[in-house]
Amino acid sequence: MWRPEGGPPVDHTGGTMTVIDRLRSAVPGLDGYSASPGPDDPGQGTRPGPGWRRGAVVGVVTGLAVVCVVLVPVLLVWSQARPDAGSSAEAVMVGAGLWLLAAGAQVQDSGATLGFTPLLGLALLVALTRVGVREAMVRVSIDDPPWWGLLPRRLAATLGAWWAGYAAVVLLVALVAAGGPLRPAWTSVLVPGLAVPVLAGALALRPVLVDVPEALGPRAARWRPPDVVRRSLGPGLAGVLALLGVGSVVVFAAVALSWDGVSAVQAGLGTAGVGSGVAVLVQVGMLPNLALWVVSFLAGPGFQVVDGATVSWSGSQSGLLPMVPVFAALPQPGPFPVATPVVGALVLVGVGVFVGRRAVRRVARLSRLRSKLSVATFSCATTATVVGLLDAVGGGSLGQFRLASVGAPALMLSLSLFGWLLLGAVIAVLRDVWALRR
Repeated sequence: MWRPEGGPPVDHTGGTMTVIDRLRSAVPGLDGYSASPGPDDPGQGTRPGPGWRRGAVVGVVTGLAVVCVVLVPVLLVWSQARPDAGSSAEAVMVGAGLWLLAAGAQVQDSGATLGFTPLLGLALLVALTRVGVREAMVRVSIDDPPWWGLLPRRLAATLGAWWAGYAAVVLLVALVAAGGPLRPAWTSVLVPGLAVPVLAGALALRPVLVDVPEALGPRAARWRPPDVVRRSLGPGLAGVLALLGVGSVVVFAAVALSWDGVSAVQAGLGTAGVGSGVAVLVQVGMLPNLALWVVSFLAGPGFQVVDGATVSWSGSQSGLLPMVPVFAALPQPGPFPVATPVVGALVLVGVGVFVGRRAVRRVARLSRLRSKLSVATFSCATTATVVGLLDAVGGGSLGQFRLASVGAPALMLSLSLFGWLLLGAVIAVLRDVWALRR
């Protein structure tokens, strides 16, 4: 018998609790599944039996589905641009390399290293992978003893088999890409082969572990972060979303103000039909990357598109830019107004106030000043760290020589951003304390 929070008791046939039972109250749309056949409906409404075999099959299917998200548009563009190509084998190899690039890996072409990952595209791949993980584990029992003190044995076996199937597809894609012009840097294949499925698995497991903490084994339970860190995750991630929102607004405004130049570069690419649509989608996938560049500009370190073409508080420097339409929205060369650093600092301090106010709500109203400052500080550190990691994954190289380093300096961005956010968060905490003493 298990009672969901705020609901009536639920009794399941056979007394075996499954992941889908735990998720019913946390994930909408799962009520149509049945953990076990009912007495009047044997075999009806159920899915194939759970276990590691099914997990492996779902892992392979998940990998193939995620690969098709990039491969299918590449094949469509290839068939339109080169109808006389004769064989689609080269298109498949190019598509495999582009999928690895979109999933966070690096590829090499004629001695040049390409490592620029559209973050919105990567987020889509993680979301689709999460769906596959959830499908693999929803009917797996979590009542058996933990494996190595971490997770229930059947659940751990299913997740391991799922990952094996998924990783086999990633390895196959890397081998296919190795025969084409975009050859993978093999150490970076760990990002799509390990980091992406681990992140997706953590997101899929989170509703279960939040709803049923005892599903964690004793060893995993000892790894739980301190309370102050757990309280800071929500405000910190909210700060990341706020910064991405601010950066996206600036990007949209810049594109609108430079629409003639952006349209001219788009027309100069010579793409039409499917090719034009894919070019637009790629640039939409770059939106979080560009938003992070804006955040780096506001924080002080700035960013560069090519060597010699930098944008910082002091101004914008010119340079020969790649034929990417959205780059036409970059500021014209020249110095910026003297008030530019003040505006950038005020925006980030405002986001810090937002993070600090959310952090204060995570602790008791009458908590000590030290407790509130600790949660606020860790929240700002979470925001700065995640932004730095996103920039490190999304930035990189678009080629060699002047294109060898594109984007913002991740470490400098994190350090500078943390300082501005912390200033705003401290203001929010002190204001809260002052309001309590009135």
